Amino acid sequence: MGEETLLFSIKREDKMKKIITLLLLFVLNIGGSGVLANDTQSQKGSYSVSAIPSIHQTEGVESFFDIRWTPLYTENFGILIKNNTDESQTYNIRVNKARTNKNGIIDYSDSSAESDASIYRLTEMIQLPKEVTIGAGQTQKVEGTLSFPQESFNGLLMAGIHVSEKKNQGSEATVSNTVAYNLPFVVRGDSDSRPKAKLSLKQTSLEKLSSTQSSLDFYLSNEEATLLKESDFQAEIRNISGKVITTQSSKLDITPETKFIYPIKLPEKVQAGEYSVNLKVTHGKDNWEFNKKFTITGEQAKEIHQRSGIKNYSRIIYCIIIVAIIFIGLLFLFLRNKPKIKREINNSSLCRSNRRKKNN
Repeated sequence: MGEETLLFSIKREDKMKKIITLLLLFVLNIGGSGVLANDTQSQKGSYSVSAIPSIHQTEGVESFFDIRWTPLYTENFGILIKNNTDESQTYNIRVNKARTNKNGIIDYSDSSAESDASIYRLTEMIQLPKEVTIGAGQTQKVEGTLSFPQESFNGLLMAGIHVSEKKNQGSEATVSNTVAYNLPFVVRGDSDSRPKAKLSLKQTSLEKLSSTQSSLDFYLSNEEATLLKESDFQAEIRNISGKVITTQSSKLDITPETKFIYPIKLPEKVQAGEYSVNLKVTHGKDNWEFNKKFTITGEQAKEIHQRSGIKNYSRIIYCIIIVAIIFIGLLFLFLRNKPKIKREINNSSLCRSNRRKKNN
């Protein structure tokens, strides 16, 4: 019986290993089917995109555009798109401002307009075709221009060339972008000095960070055309008694002239009440400190708990307490009246006994 049990155990273990391997392969296959690609994506994909820099490209930079500002000059550059499929394919091409997103990552896919406060906008200075169609297995150069104004510039501008497949689905020709490349596009001022960094706080608010997490969001703005690379963020939230309830630290690359959100995660069991938050941001010799007071209402605390999966047992506890009070009250009344009830029973028994004697 011992050998048979051992053989059965080994066979079962082998089966489990095979099942786990198949599940892992299945998960990896799903995870790779809808990946948003960037400029480092493998050439084995359905298509590939690479940069053809201009003559003013920064030496040593090859995978993306890094160009020095040249007043009153029109820069010529290009991108190379290779269609690796056996069918003709159309590609959308957009120039988007580089933005630091809520996850603290530089995002080149946001197509919203640049701020009117920006004097120079790469999304307007760069000209490229909006779309291009490339035959099966063919490679095509797409030419673009970058036009500089006559003024000198001492800042830094960042954008991204966003290339995506244009797919038609059904008779309605619905556009579906399943794979995309992002080529960063950096323009450095012709002056090596950079403007004084300026970071400002616009507002704060309690928000939903994810399906299970809530946050206090800081709406910040990098006012100048300068990259605040590897900025250090240190946040601390205290309750009304001064006790620290949470801390958070991060390092972010803040893109030039960008409004962005820095979310501070709230504890899952945070209660309603008054709080204060301190946020310190350091970049080199520059540093900023922001202090704010905020209130979490009972309703907001309830939403935070529900989002994090914490169940509210207060009603159940309240009902149990009420039932217990009623039970104890009834028990007290019963015990207090027990001697009286006993005497009445005894008197009643005595009366019946006396009646029997008289009858006899």
